[in-house]
Amino acid sequence: MGRIAQKVIPALAEDYDLRLIDREAATLEGREVLATDITDYAAVRQVMEGVTSVVHLAIASNRAFVTDVEKFEADEGDEYLRFNQATIDVNIRGTYNLVEAARAAGTKRIVYGSSLTVLLDHFPEPLRDDLPPRPINFYAVSKLWGEELGEYFSRRHGLLFYSLRFGAPHPQPHHYKYEGWLQDPFARAAFVTYPDIIGAVRCALVAEEPRYGCYSVVSATEGDLIDTSKGREIGWQPGEFCHADGSITPILS
Repeated sequence: MGRIAQKVIPALAEDYDLRLIDREAATLEGREVLATDITDYAAVRQVMEGVTSVVHLAIASNRAFVTDVEKFEADEGDEYLRFNQATIDVNIRGTYNLVEAARAAGTKRIVYGSSLTVLLDHFPEPLRDDLPPRPINFYAVSKLWGEELGEYFSRRHGLLFYSLRFGAPHPQPHHYKYEGWLQDPFARAAFVTYPDIIGAVRCALVAEEPRYGCYSVVSATEGDLIDTSKGREIGWQPGEFCHADGSITPILS
């Protein structure tokens, strides 16, 4: 189970009755996690029965594939190809299965963990959610596909679908790029703390209007490099400020 899910699930468990799934059976803070492969439609349809809302945080992670980072980031080599195939399985086929199973089960809403990378190739131009998508890599293309799938199912079948374009979870002191990110105002602008991620998910779980939307979810930093104002549509705005030294302070309302 991914890092974001491990942070979000305990927070949601305070207010929601959760049914947790992952590729392998496990427990998370004493809660059962059902073994469910989201690339298997029948399995997803079975666990969807009786579910009113879905928080979709599953992704293919490049950490399981990449050893030659330079070659991978140049879109070259076997690692790049193998990761893209896994991305197609999880981010495209798996996302379709979840959305289709939700519709069949009468589920009301999906909160979709998208990615700021769908816009990131606009940098260094300031980012806004009304900009045309400009994915930075194939992973971003797959997340954009999920957003468009959600728009179709919302328009065609009445599903509430909220795409949360998460930035880079912060802090990540053990990440090999972390020190470089701290020195780069554009990289810092993409930081998002876990409390801000949790806050955005909570807002998307109760929003009723609009029925579909895409929202950049990043914490506040100096400058105006990423506009999060669209999040007000669902009642969300950053609650924390990330400083250049990596420290975090709350934003006082």
